[in-house]
Amino acid sequence: MTTPTPIEARLAALEQNLRAISAELTALRAEVGGASTSVHDDAQASASNASTAADATPPRVRRGPDRRAGNRTHDLESVLGRYGMLAIAVLAAVAAVGTFLSWAVTRGLFTLSPAVRVLAGLAFAGAIAVWGVRLRRTERSFGSSILGLSLAIEQVCAYAASSAFHLVPAWVAFVGAAVASWALAVFAHGEGDEPLWCVGFGGAALAPFVTSDGRGSVYVLALYAAVVMLPACFAISHRDWPVGWRVFYLVAALFVGGVAELANTGGTLAFAVALALPFVIAGAGIMPFAPATRKRGALRWLTLLAIAALLIAHSSHDVAWIVASLTGAALVAWLVLLDHSANVPTSSVLASARSRADLLDWVDAAFMPLMFSAYLLRVLELGVGTVHAAVPGFALAIVIGAFAWRRSVGALRDAAAFASVLLAIGATFALPLEQPTGRIALFAALGIAVLNLHRARPSRAWLGMGAGCLALAALGSLGALLGRVSYQFTPFATEPVGTAIIVTIALAIVTRFWPTLRVATRVSLGERQEWTYAAQLRRIIRVAVLAPWVWTFVWVLVELSMSYSPSTSTLLMVIYFAGTGVACVAAGRMRRSASLRQTGLGLAVIAAVTAFYGATTYFDFIARIEAYLVTSAFLLGIAYWYRRAGSDERLSGQELKS
Repeated sequence: MTTPTPIEARLAALEQNLRAISAELTALRAEVGGASTSVHDDAQASASNASTAADATPPRVRRGPDRRAGNRTHDLESVLGRYGMLAIAVLAAVAAVGTFLSWAVTRGLFTLSPAVRVLAGLAFAGAIAVWGVRLRRTERSFGSSILGLSLAIEQVCAYAASSAFHLVPAWVAFVGAAVASWALAVFAHGEGDEPLWCVGFGGAALAPFVTSDGRGSVYVLALYAAVVMLPACFAISHRDWPVGWRVFYLVAALFVGGVAELANTGGTLAFAVALALPFVIAGAGIMPFAPATRKRGALRWLTLLAIAALLIAHSSHDVAWIVASLTGAALVAWLVLLDHSANVPTSSVLASARSRADLLDWVDAAFMPLMFSAYLLRVLELGVGTVHAAVPGFALAIVIGAFAWRRSVGALRDAAAFASVLLAIGATFALPLEQPTGRIALFAALGIAVLNLHRARPSRAWLGMGAGCLALAALGSLGALLGRVSYQFTPFATEPVGTAIIVTIALAIVTRFWPTLRVATRVSLGERQEWTYAAQLRRIIRVAVLAPWVWTFVWVLVELSMSYSPSTSTLLMVIYFAGTGVACVAAGRMRRSASLRQTGLGLAVIAAVTAFYGATTYFDFIARIEAYLVTSAFLLGIAYWYRRAGSDERLSGQELKS
């Protein structure tokens, strides 16, 4: 190897320097904030190394410190400083005013007339408002927060003057609160000012709680909540404010929880008010004013609060049928809201759940309707008895099923269909039907009806729940067949046989109309490519076609296994296995089905094993001869088919054609 000339060595060093600089620039772009001094040192080191050897390895670029942890700390610091401190300050200021008013009035320190007391509080709020307006000229965001604080203090004064201390009539205080709320709403709406909205709305929400003496009125608090929250919804009008919506969720929970707690001892009317409050806010505030990206999440949150209000506000002294009726009305209200917002994007209070649209649809259309329904049925069960809860259960199933009918193919329809059929199944168990025939017949009819709904409005839930109803009917019939005393009845002449016939007819109907059910099943899978579900669909078709045959085989087998005596039943099973095996082999040859032929061979082997078992356990001399002869005759027939000239070639040709 020749020694490179000085010019060549310098060129090589220059090339390595360029490569090092390129690597450094790439690192700097990927991670902003790299140390420039270290890059410079590396470039000089690489140049000196390259001057001694042209083939030296490229220099290793040192990266600057990882700034991501620092950025996260800075973000947390910024959020805490900008919003956390402001929220705590507003809470402390409102609490101070409310506590002072409560303390002063209860100790008689105010000797002024009620009007003067209210005017003093309003004057203090006005002074803060003037300060906020002046601050807005230079510090718009902070000035807006101070202005919102003044309006919140005005709400505290209004609420304390009426509800807590009865200094002025309630209508005067609520007119003042409404005027302040709408003034704040119009101003925040026009300015598009999130801090103003958060401080004013959040502070106003605290007024009833910081001035409360523990003897609040559920009706006054509910009216105040509506007066505050409806203007707040108008002010936020179609804006996706992240902090603002968090404040809204917290305030909604605060108001609904407070009203529900007071309603627990207030009677049935108070229970109705607590249950209605979330739906009033949802219908009059969220539906017209919330942005599409927040609407479904806000409606879901308010409905979850309504479910919580059910649990908190209901007491044992409430009239059961009225509570059940109100709960049913709440369920209908939720379905109406969901129906009108079904086409907007799925959203959630939790950011981590917003990408799981199908799960949220199942929460909306299955979980929450089932929660309302379960509570309604439980109230009726405790109040008027389980039997009287069956008819409302079917009514709820019809209402939720109507919602599923209106929806297009997708998760909402599947979820509502699932909830509907589940309620119908529960109502069927609650009905005092004749056992076992009545209940099994109703399950079979329900399964056929649900599968018919699947034909008309395809849904995977209709399909699965319809099959589940038929499975419940079959299991009930099988239990009735096995529940008889062995060898103490005439075969095929008992009531459980009637249930088996009902199940057989139901399965035969499903098989008869399976081609249309198959088309509906393909439609229910929506936009999925056919190759992704072809194998699963073939298995479903196979089960549907074979179900009546398999059920009939099991039914007859159970019937024969319990007939007359152990010896006679065993002989009958030998004949049954052998005859069914021959029939399966014959059908397999005719239909060119290898699986049928193999099933027939398996049954023939079982017949032989059963014959030998019976011969050594139950049979007398004559029965033993009969069992052997029957088994031999049937097996010889099968062997003859397989040993005929050209049988192997014909079977191979059938398999190739099939």
